[in-house]
Amino acid sequence: MRAIRFEPGGAIKLVQVPNPQPGPEDVLLQVLAAGVCHTDLHLLDGMKSGDRPPIVPGHEIAGRITKVGGDVYSANVGDRVVVHFGQPCGRCRQCRRKRTNLCEEGHMLGFDQPGGYAEFVVAKQSTVLPLPPNVPPAVAAPLGCSGATAHRAVVTQGEADEDDLVVIIGAGGVGLSAVQIAKVQGAKVVAVDTREEARKAALDSGADEAVVPAEAAKAVRGLVDEAGADVVVDFVGKKSTFDLGRSLLGFGGRFVAVAPGDETTTVRANDLVNGGKSYLGVYSSTMADLARVIALAEAKRLTPVVTRKEPLASAEGVLKDLRNERIVGRAVLFPGPTDPD
Repeated sequence: MRAIRFEPGGAIKLVQVPNPQPGPEDVLLQVLAAGVCHTDLHLLDGMKSGDRPPIVPGHEIAGRITKVGGDVYSANVGDRVVVHFGQPCGRCRQCRRKRTNLCEEGHMLGFDQPGGYAEFVVAKQSTVLPLPPNVPPAVAAPLGCSGATAHRAVVTQGEADEDDLVVIIGAGGVGLSAVQIAKVQGAKVVAVDTREEARKAALDSGADEAVVPAEAAKAVRGLVDEAGADVVVDFVGKKSTFDLGRSLLGFGGRFVAVAPGDETTTVRANDLVNGGKSYLGVYSSTMADLARVIALAEAKRLTPVVTRKEPLASAEGVLKDLRNERIVGRAVLFPGPTDPD
């Protein structure tokens, strides 16, 4: 089969590799669509050291089951499904506590196991959910990461509810889904981004305000006076965005960090104690998060913003454009026919 492979040193190659085969509890999927996530750039950058083995990336996957293992009972050949890239072990302490996103012994498709930048991929039967007939694969694929992660950030961790003010810092693929999910919760939403196109997409996604960072405090005051934000979600991961988000929090506010970053900032005890504020981190998501966003997509209450659709062979150019901030929302790759229905 054809696949895109990240090579040691950072090369991106279209290669021929053997078709994968499912184990007893696995399903083999024909990949219908694979979302291109900013995290793929972090993975590619990590390959530049030259000490990592080649990997087929791609962790946002919608596909059709073409083969099932002998012990599979919850899926059938021909089913269209959305894949959660996390492949938890089901045995460790975190899995036993239903924190499968923090599994200590599992794997992740597109990171340490072959992912969806390929014609076929293998996943555990426990990590696929049915794709509703009215949701096209190009919309479904991003649900597996950007949609589920946004839900975990805004709802599971951020606990956004009606009458809350939610600030979304970074209106990229995940951030735009977060805007829609916050509106589903009944919250007011301020989106913050430096890019004009991203701010427009945030308004189209339902944000009450979409502003540059310097205007964020004014936008918050315009919606809730001096009360401050109830939830701030940072999808950028820089010191400047952390400090901006912290400055916008009101009493009882929750700051939720999603994007990885290695810049240093300082949090004092008073930052937490005064006003009862919380600082939380989000790592991946669970199948419960994925099930919720699939239901929202089926109900047309969540539609990941997809502005670029390309064949698999165009992966290198798409990743370059993503790095250079030329893509609003999500790009999606099609290993087979472009934009299958």
